Amino acid sequence: MDYLSIEEARRTDGLRLVLVPGTPGAWAECVKGIYHVKGLSYKPVAHLVDGPHDELREWTGQTSAPVAAYNDERIRITWENMLWQAEQLAPEPKLIPENAKDRVAMFGLLREFAGECGFAWDRRLQTIARSGGPEAAPVLAYLARKYGYSEVEVEASYIRVSQLLELCSDTLEEQKAKGSPYYIGDSLTALDIYSAVLIAIMMKPLPPEKIPMPDAMRYGFSDNHPSLDSARNIVFEHRDYIFEKYLELPMDF
Repeated sequence: MDYLSIEEARRTDGLRLVLVPGTPGAWAECVKGIYHVKGLSYKPVAHLVDGPHDELREWTGQTSAPVAAYNDERIRITWENMLWQAEQLAPEPKLIPENAKDRVAMFGLLREFAGECGFAWDRRLQTIARSGGPEAAPVLAYLARKYGYSEVEVEASYIRVSQLLELCSDTLEEQKAKGSPYYIGDSLTALDIYSAVLIAIMMKPLPPEKIPMPDAMRYGFSDNHPSLDSARNIVFEHRDYIFEKYLELPMDF
């Protein structure tokens, strides 16, 4: 990808997305998937995790990626407000249900994937533990501070992940019985994209020719903890269906 610097991005109009180059950031790849489905063009902006963070903090008020900026609108720094912004910029295809009941159901499960102490958060905690803990490397210490690492939280994360994967399996099997390959109703929603992308990166990652990633990251996400057994085959079938029909491989970052 041809990245802008933060300084260049601040002088540029249009849709810009702050990303970490060279690695499949879980939340970032989900946003990129949303943009792809909606046909939204954006300019990638480089944020170096091990570099100075002053420019990003000055621009966005914080130091994490992804971040979405559009013209002179307010900066979007959470997965939820980036999703709503994408829906407003490109109303079709709709990825947020109009029906209130379906919308509540979607955001409830989506929060369990992308929110604090959700699947992506918990898998980060688990990879820190699998890689030797905060003392093993400076980047692990950085991530441990960011995600509130502790032995107690790691143990709790396994319970949450197991519960979510079982719920996802149940939901997808119920939907399949109704003739739908999607989590909600009969059409694609943001939940389908987030589930497919996060499972593909953070649980039995797709092979390097589809998702190239640093060896240490692949090692961290390739564990076989019993909590992951709660994901039945239908979760991976859903992942493959969404990528085949809607998303692009190999991932580019």
